[in-house]
Amino acid sequence: MKMIDISQGWYDGMPSYDAPWYPEFGVRRAMTPATDPAQGGRTFSDLSLFPHNGTHVESGFHFFADREKIDEVPLETFAGRVCIADLSHKGDLDPVTGEDLDKALEGVWQPGDRLLIRTDHPLRYLGRADYWDNPPYLTVSAADWAVEHGAVLVGLDCITERPDDRSGQVHRRLLEAGIPILENIQNLDRISGPVAQLMALPIKIAGVEAAPVRAVVIEDWPL
Repeated sequence: MKMIDISQGWYDGMPSYDAPWYPEFGVRRAMTPATDPAQGGRTFSDLSLFPHNGTHVESGFHFFADREKIDEVPLETFAGRVCIADLSHKGDLDPVTGEDLDKALEGVWQPGDRLLIRTDHPLRYLGRADYWDNPPYLTVSAADWAVEHGAVLVGLDCITERPDDRSGQVHRRLLEAGIPILENIQNLDRISGPVAQLMALPIKIAGVEAAPVRAVVIEDWPL
């Protein structure tokens, strides 16, 4: 069995979307060994954690006030058979379409699968100031493909919407259909085949639209 960490993780100075309302991740030491009043050598950390930083899952509540919050999504959604659509030929600002998914997943896709879309954008840009400016992105036809082919989750290593599109139409198509979105993943180039197992359980937080995830792909596990 081989486990591949596809999470970006959280750390000081990590990429954060360039908008005034978008908080950055931060770590503050609430206690250090030097300030431990009991002189027990303890460390306690305080995290400033915005759930859309790093690798995270979004539920329908993100765009629809009457839809499921992240802790209401069945756990089975986040674990099980996954197909990886290898679209690593996609370059800057290339759209991902339903036709692309048809070609990439022909002969391997089964209704009820989870879908990971690989463009290798993080290999080229993660850590750079222009990371958010020119990634490949999903089109509505890609979202339509996922809905019509019975995907239960969609993850991607690019971005969900074209950078200059604020309509949220791709998010809306997926989330209205009850398909959570796994965003900000990486390392899909390390997965050897088009089918594996996914484990991407979000932190259990009540009343919110998204939560951080430690997402891993497991190879050589019985399918």
